[in-house]
Amino acid sequence: MKRILLVALVAIASAVTGIAQEHAADQRVEATYCTADVTLESLAAYMDSARNYNPMVRAFYSNLVNNPTHSYRIEHLDLGFNGCTGRVDEQVVLAGGSKRDNVFIFNEQGLLTQSSIQGSKGRTVVDYTYTFDKRFGFSLKQSKSKNRTVKYAPLFDAEGLRVTIKGDNGSRQDYTFNEKGQLIKLVITPDKGDKRTLIYQDGYVIREETGSKVLRYHYDFDTATGKKFLIAIKELKGTEVVHERTFDYDIDTHGRYTRVDVALDGKHQMTITRTYSGL
Repeated sequence: MKRILLVALVAIASAVTGIAQEHAADQRVEATYCTADVTLESLAAYMDSARNYNPMVRAFYSNLVNNPTHSYRIEHLDLGFNGCTGRVDEQVVLAGGSKRDNVFIFNEQGLLTQSSIQGSKGRTVVDYTYTFDKRFGFSLKQSKSKNRTVKYAPLFDAEGLRVTIKGDNGSRQDYTFNEKGQLIKLVITPDKGDKRTLIYQDGYVIREETGSKVLRYHYDFDTATGKKFLIAIKELKGTEVVHERTFDYDIDTHGRYTRVDVALDGKHQMTITRTYSGL
């Protein structure tokens, strides 16, 4: 009986030691990848190579790459940052001659930390700031305009994925993920106006529904840069295309556009130019 008890105690001690070692290994992995200094490249490499990857790192990675505030996924015309760092100055010149200037600030990991959207007279319309959480990554923190400051709080599911960003003005962004943790749908509910539903495939918006309006997004893969670029947005009425916006780019050696000409139904609508400070 004593021998059986001793064997059982040794087995229990061995199991406890194994659990402790596994926990320590998980902590080392989290300390390596769940930090503000991590790059998307190293995270992606970990996700590709680890046979049984740490679930916290997976949630962290998913929250970064699926967060629409991450560099190249802000809005229709703000594509193509491609993980740049430093500051980006953007000027939009409409066909009628009016202008507006925007500023985007990125950290050393290529993630957006601040943006400023300005009006045609050079006055700031809205400033956005983003926050970093060592467990979940980057998230929209605040938007500030002349008349209002809105603060945002992220909400997470049981697996640690960000499922909602809620503004204290009643606005919200609700995320839906597939079984791989990839974003497949984003519903944006503003405090005023129509709700927007964005459908994603492989990290890119492919369809948008706003009120009764339906838009389809079309991309082209550039073999020289290994990047996808938005080339057309088609507005549908049933299956018929009623309007089409097209994009024609000048691309630099880092795969970022320095100029894009935008046309609506074949007629010039605007030109966007960018200058990059930093990599």
